[in-house]
Amino acid sequence: MHRIPRLLAAIAAIPAFLVVPVSQAAAMPVTYAADTRDPVVFITIDDGIVTSRGALEYVVKKKLPITSFLTLSEVPGHEKYFRKISQWGSIQNHTTTHGNFADPSTNLHRQICPVQKDYRERFGVTPWMLRPPYGEGAKSERVHEIAARCGITEIVMWDALVDGGPLYTSHGKPLQPGSIILLHYTSTLEHDLRVAVKAARAQGLVPADLSDYLTQPTGQ
Repeated sequence: MHRIPRLLAAIAAIPAFLVVPVSQAAAMPVTYAADTRDPVVFITIDDGIVTSRGALEYVVKKKLPITSFLTLSEVPGHEKYFRKISQWGSIQNHTTTHGNFADPSTNLHRQICPVQKDYRERFGVTPWMLRPPYGEGAKSERVHEIAARCGITEIVMWDALVDGGPLYTSHGKPLQPGSIILLHYTSTLEHDLRVAVKAARAQGLVPADLSDYLTQPTGQ
């Protein structure tokens, strides 16, 4: 719950166009919500600190498409878990050690690029989406330049979040088609998943795979 103010602040200034085009965002799009009228939302889960068995069982039972933005330092020893919980979605880049992109001392290359090779070898896929820790530096030209150099083509943010309590949205309204929901791999993940799915269904929306609604690079 203590993360909520910071995470809401990161999306407080969402632009009118929830997908910021390349011309306005340096090297690549910055996506807060997918550009679609389909009755879908997207569940994304960050970090990887806690591997909740209950959350995994819920995802498998419902066959939920999960986009896992994993921090590399949390992955070793839990590959099977992350592979299984992400089987209807994908595994993407959330940096090496959760370094803050707004901190000038952060080595962006070391935070972004080693993840690409590691996940290709560890999971058999190369990430093409990047979520900046804390949402910091999402529109930074330097971040885009380094990320693009390492094979990233999309910066993915969020417009809704659940963190051990109710669902919050950037606009204060219910979920909308294309909403990207932020959760974390914590002890409350099963609860958070249930809240997200219930909120989506209340609006006639269903979880879908984010990969199907963004432009994947050739060969993925």
